[in-house]
Amino acid sequence: MWLLPTRNRPKAVEALIAAMKATGEVPETAVMVDGPIYNIKWPENWHVYQSFGHIEMQRALNDLLARHPKEKCYGILTDQSRPITPQWASKLEALAGDWNIAMCNTTKPRTNPRTGLKRVTTICVGGELVRAIGWIWLDKVVHLYGDDAWEDIGYALDCIKFAPDVVIQALLKRDGEVPIDANHRRVWKGKPYMADDAVAFDAWRKDVFPTLIDKLKSARC
Repeated sequence: MWLLPTRNRPKAVEALIAAMKATGEVPETAVMVDGPIYNIKWPENWHVYQSFGHIEMQRALNDLLARHPKEKCYGILTDQSRPITPQWASKLEALAGDWNIAMCNTTKPRTNPRTGLKRVTTICVGGELVRAIGWIWLDKVVHLYGDDAWEDIGYALDCIKFAPDVVIQALLKRDGEVPIDANHRRVWKGKPYMADDAVAFDAWRKDVFPTLIDKLKSARC
């Protein structure tokens, strides 16, 4: 199952669907529209839900996980993802298995400035690993640092499976590939959350992460 949170970007989702169709693979996907449902043509194998009020990315993704708790694996998409490789989803799902984090290639590979390690972009995570953790997006934040959390978990467990032949473009605001919109203001319930998310992630990294890794290592044995 692939999970897609989206807010106020119907044209971006239409472009994502078109990119999937061009690859020949449109996987089963659960969508949380964080606001009014888009008036677009949804793929028949997609499950489309609407939030009640503005819930932001973490709550959108974890709500989708709660609605689909028993999937073999979970891929995380954004409305700015653009698959390029045929059978991209099937290849990542096979690599994810039960306990791995499958990571694709991108048109512009990046490294994490905090760790110096290869950044995750579009990932697919084994269902058993997700259930052992209890979330699909770090539950201490509003929106940011969920990718950092998956990177840290994957590198600590040595369970990242890189698929160099699977390319998914991640459109970036800073490169002018997507228009700046209200979503980029990083405001939830009238309050900017960037600084709070940074504090919450650092606290999770210090207080929760070491115990979580021990738990996951034991669970995989």
